[in-house]
Amino acid sequence: MNKKEQTIFNLVRAELTDELIPQAYRRLVDSKFCGHCHHASLAIYNLLGGKEEGYKLQKAIDEKGITHYWVVSLNDEIIDPTVEQYTDLNRPVPYSNVTDNRASYRKTKATKLIIDHVQSKIDKNIEN
Repeated sequence: MNKKEQTIFNLVRAELTDELIPQAYRRLVDSKFCGHCHHASLAIYNLLGGKEEGYKLQKAIDEKGITHYWVVSLNDEIIDPTVEQYTDLNRPVPYSNVTDNRASYRKTKATKLIIDHVQSKIDKNIEN
């Protein structure tokens, strides 16, 4: 990741709280990251400039039938703010399971909240 991507990645991950996890995803997997992938990835996608800057939002179904989201950079680098739900549990990451690019770009309340908080932190750093 470049410096901007890493900064946004870190700021978004700092916003991931249990309250933001949709009820349907709670405790599906024993990881604090399960249920955060859509709103975290979509926030990163938007904060980095989205399609106009060459980013893609990707999704796939994992081995448990759970939809997983992540971002792909202009350099085809995977930016996955919740990858630990796979790596920490020795689960296969589903990146190769992409069957279409019909990822949901709809900003949920959680996505909007993360974007607002992160943008506010970025704006404060610029002012100082």
